[in-house]
Amino acid sequence: MSDFLSKFNKKNYDDLIDEQEEKKDDKPEEPQKQKAVETASAPASESATASSTSSRLSRRDDAAEEVEIDPGYQKRRKRMIGLIILGSLLIFTLMAFVYYQAVHAEVDDFVGNPVSDARAWAKENDITIELSEEYSMEYEVNQITSQNVAAGKKLRKGKDIQLVSSLGPDPEAVLPLPDFSEMNQMEAQNWIEENKAENLQLVEEYSDDVDEGEFLQLTFRESDVDESEYQRKDNAAVYYSKGQEVFEKNITIPDFTGKPKSEVEQWAETNEIEMSYKEKDSNSVEAEMIISQSEEPEEKIAKRDKMEVVVSLGKATEVPNFGEMTVEEATTNYPDLAVLVKQRFHADVPYGSLISQSVEAGTKLTENDNKEITVTYSEGRPYLGDFRGQLEGDLPRLFYDEYQSKGADIKYTVKYVNAPEVKGTVVDMSKFNEFVSMTYTVEIKVSNNASAAPNPQIDFDNEDDLFDDDLGNVDDD
Repeated sequence: MSDFLSKFNKKNYDDLIDEQEEKKDDKPEEPQKQKAVETASAPASESATASSTSSRLSRRDDAAEEVEIDPGYQKRRKRMIGLIILGSLLIFTLMAFVYYQAVHAEVDDFVGNPVSDARAWAKENDITIELSEEYSMEYEVNQITSQNVAAGKKLRKGKDIQLVSSLGPDPEAVLPLPDFSEMNQMEAQNWIEENKAENLQLVEEYSDDVDEGEFLQLTFRESDVDESEYQRKDNAAVYYSKGQEVFEKNITIPDFTGKPKSEVEQWAETNEIEMSYKEKDSNSVEAEMIISQSEEPEEKIAKRDKMEVVVSLGKATEVPNFGEMTVEEATTNYPDLAVLVKQRFHADVPYGSLISQSVEAGTKLTENDNKEITVTYSEGRPYLGDFRGQLEGDLPRLFYDEYQSKGADIKYTVKYVNAPEVKGTVVDMSKFNEFVSMTYTVEIKVSNNASAAPNPQIDFDNEDDLFDDDLGNVDDD
């Protein structure tokens, strides 16, 4: 292209004219001229050849004289050069664009999309992903939250792109729980979704007392969770009512009369009947058998309906009024009862009268009941006996057995005195052989004579004395 343009300068213009003339000579002539040449004579052609050099020079002069300058030539020449340059630039630009497109990739908008989509794009475009993670309330787990190269920009293949993916809401975050009792079910659901409390379950259950959609209770799976420090990771459940459950009366009631209680329990459990059991003694129906039922056989009943049956306790023994009998009668007249008779002092109840009985009179006791009955009779006011001659060491036992074990708070104090009796012998009492109050303290005087002779001892060396004593033949000595 440059060689061609160089020919259009002024210096080489004449040479260009010559070259054009030579080309004209080399071209075949038109048919009319060619025919004229063929009919010409040989001498004429030879003369023409001889004079070719001189005629060429004359034609050059004639051509030079006949050339006219085209006024639009320079414009066409400049326009042609411009078009050539513009075409070259367009070709270069297109080649550069194709190359740029081949080695670059347009970055997609990954925000809000799964990490898997970004990985597929990166693999396809030979891009390396540098992935980091952070908690996010806005994006779901494994969704892209941000990227360091904006969507739509070009990224050279082989380069890196930094992406941040979501870990979901922070499980360690403390969520101040609202007062669910002041919220209906829809409000509670909205709160759970807004706070992404995925471990707080919304549970519906039937209730006979609470209207549908109203709060029932809030429970935590871990007992050590404090409601004021509830974290998103803690498992909890908030219960709302589904209202009263209504069932169709489509369950046929069997005849349970004379059937064992276990059969009723099995039927009630299978059909979810709220069965109650009332116990009653019977002389005709064996224990644990059904005496009667609240609903008639063959009638229809619905699930969760209530029903009652009467269960036999077998034969019963009626507890008598032990105040109407003596101590001997109480222990012998009722062999079916385990009667334990006690006697206690009483300031107001006379001797031999009933103070109390552990089971009320008229109570019916069956084989399933404890038939032990404690009956307490009065010994009247306490009577303080004569303990003179007793040893001091026997006094605790005597006072307990005679008084304290029978309800009388009779106590004593000891005063040691000089007396002819051997040391430790009771020699005197401030009161004895008379009635005293339920609470009384008697003074007892005890000898402290350590030099007195010991009490005479029985001679056990003679075994015959023992046998004679047993036979009532003991000597006066």
